[in-house]
Amino acid sequence: MQHAHSSALTDTRSAISSSVSVARRPSATILPFRAPRAWLDIALNGKTLIESRTHLAGLLHSALGVYVTRTAERGDSIVVRLDIAPEDFGFTLHTLLGVVPEATISALRARADEEAH
Repeated sequence: MQHAHSSALTDTRSAISSSVSVARRPSATILPFRAPRAWLDIALNGKTLIESRTHLAGLLHSALGVYVTRTAERGDSIVVRLDIAPEDFGFTLHTLLGVVPEATISALRARADEEAH
C-alpha cells in the first residue's frame, strides 16, 4: 500500500512540473542603460540686475532648482546652466515657461565630463 501511494505522489509531481514552466533568473546582473545627461543654458533677462536676480530666486525655489549647476552674471542678465536628463526635457521647458516666461532658452547640448572655460 505504501508503495502505491509513493508512486502516485511521484506521478502528480511530474505532471505538475511538466505543465508549469518555471522562469529562471539570469545569473548575470543586468544594469539599466542610462542616457547621457545634457546641458541647457538659459538667460534670465531683467530690466535691471536686481530683477534678473529675482527671476533667479524664483527659478531656484521651483522644481527646476535641483537642475541648476551654474550661474553667471552678464550685464543685467544672469545665465543659468541646467543639467537635465533628455527624458526630462519636456518637463523642464513646461516648468521653465511657467516659472520664468521671460527666460531666453539656448540649444540643448550633450554634457561634457569637464567643461572648457
